[in-house]
Amino acid sequence: MTSAFSNTNINVQLVESLIQAIQALSPAEQILVRSRLLSNLPTPPKQSVIDILKQSPGQQLFQTPEEVDRYLQQERSSWDS
Repeated sequence: MTSAFSNTNINVQLVESLIQAIQALSPAEQILVRSRLLSNLPTPPKQSVIDILKQSPGQQLFQTPEEVDRYLQQERSSWDS
């Protein structure tokens, strides 16, 4: 565990003792600790679905609605053949 955090000032013994103390709590107390910890974490910035899709590999197959229409028409034509 210490090798992953060798470049930071992390008190591993303190972290381990906190984990042990949390594990000794009742399930309800553990849920309370979890919710309090999570409420203090910074939230990532919200992104629109379009922004997420633009970041995906390959981005979008079609650049314009006309390209989509042309592709669909070609596919429909191939069904008739």
